[in-house]
Amino acid sequence: MSNTPPKERLRQIFEITIDSGDKYTGNVNDIDYYSLLCKSTANNQLYKIFSCNLFMYNYSYKNSDAILMVFSIPTSVADGIQENKHISERVMDVLKVVEDCFITVDYMDLKTVKEDKFLYMTIVKKIKEDEWTIRID
Repeated sequence: MSNTPPKERLRQIFEITIDSGDKYTGNVNDIDYYSLLCKSTANNQLYKIFSCNLFMYNYSYKNSDAILMVFSIPTSVADGIQENKHISERVMDVLKVVEDCFITVDYMDLKTVKEDKFLYMTIVKKIKEDEWTIRID
């Protein structure tokens, strides 16, 4: 999966999560990002897209089945890594891939956790049984 284009990789991770992902039962507005990141790492459900970590969970959003996606975006990139983009460019890269893949999302938030030195982009996409609003072009 690692040489797959980001849009296709995101779609594959989304489908894997629907089929076999863990369930997150907490509040989307009050996520303990570090604990969730550790849980994802322990369960081998932590993925890389660009220079970001990504983890997904099955979730119930407004009484509908959904997928909770969290992108952990470093506020600075370590020396020696070729990608030297400003944080705003990295956020826009993630948004572009999400938009290209899903067209619309049902919830999105961006939070800074200074102690972690990361921005956390939280996205919820409802799963619609009659239609999968995912672009595959």
